[in-house]
Amino acid sequence: MRDQTGIDSVRNRVLHSAILHVESSGLTLGIDPVSLERLCSDAGVSMKQFGKTWASTDAFLGDLFCELANQAQIDRADTETLLTTWQYLSMRADDLRSVEGRRSVLIDIIRTAAEYNFDVVTASAKWRTYAALSTTILSWPESAGRTRVLDALRASELAFVETMESFYRNVLPTIGYRLKPVFHNDYQAFVVAAASVIEGLGIVRATVPALVEAHFDIPAEPEPETWSVASLAFIGVLDAFFELDPDFVPEHAIARVSGGVDVTPQSQSDADY
Repeated sequence: MRDQTGIDSVRNRVLHSAILHVESSGLTLGIDPVSLERLCSDAGVSMKQFGKTWASTDAFLGDLFCELANQAQIDRADTETLLTTWQYLSMRADDLRSVEGRRSVLIDIIRTAAEYNFDVVTASAKWRTYAALSTTILSWPESAGRTRVLDALRASELAFVETMESFYRNVLPTIGYRLKPVFHNDYQAFVVAAASVIEGLGIVRATVPALVEAHFDIPAEPEPETWSVASLAFIGVLDAFFELDPDFVPEHAIARVSGGVDVTPQSQSDADY
């Protein structure tokens, strides 16, 4: 009988060593024998133990790529941004009483959160690996291993969409905005479009950082506001999907944000007031 505990230990140690290597040196869709021996040595694993754990190098790479896909979703849905946004709303509760105030709150959230999210998420080694894997895995020969990696990437993407959909369903109705009727209360298209803007800029930043990191002074009262490219792009997407909610009741929203951190989306009946 095979020692499953020992196999799992070898598997975890080699994968950990490989993940550290990818995060420091970048992703490749193959591995040469010398590099594989080095990974195993760093993990304290012999090549004989490696061979008992994986039937082939491709089987090992399939497990590695799935692990990388699973880890990336944590970095993409940044929890700190979600909690900080809700806490900020509690400090701006009185501004929710007017259309102008709600727009001001929305703009300040987007300018701050979009830029912070852009800087933190796209600077993450896990995100860079996820982006590289997503764009290159289709060049891997068709196989059960490739299908398994694509399934892991799809699961990671759907988990991210679900997390961010919950966030936007929570925050945007609370500051008096609703999806335009044409989208039938389905936030997923917006989540994907918004994420594509932020992550697309993250990819472009690798080659033309000066363009992506530029800031612009936009006329505003009482003084111009400084906007990043990421924030400008994000607010453009948001305005394409959302509009002011004519049925918004400020008192309901103020009571909600004044009650402390609330990361549970409103039910549809609550949103409809």
